[in-house]
Amino acid sequence: MHDAVTTKLNDTLKELYHMAIDADKKLAELRTKGQAKFSAVLREDSQFITHTDHFLPYVAELAEELEILVTVSEQEYQALLSRMVHKIQLLAETLQQFMRLPSA
Repeated sequence: MHDAVTTKLNDTLKELYHMAIDADKKLAELRTKGQAKFSAVLREDSQFITHTDHFLPYVAELAEELEILVTVSEQEYQALLSRMVHKIQLLAETLQQFMRLPSA
């Protein structure tokens, strides 16, 4: 059962990776125009350890957690899985909202 969940999480992270690359390109374009002057993509209370002004490091953090997820005990698995799903949802929603913003 965990293999199916791990496979689905891996597929989702691949999608987020590609979305993050596109979003980071858009951020770079905005910054060359003097826009997107924020210090972190997500709020500090987002449950991410990462706090940076572009998207890809957030995906990297999730990839690291996926590697940990396959090694933890059943009891730890449920808590980590729940936190990962929350973080994935938050990052996916933020990426989708950002990409819908018009380019300057």
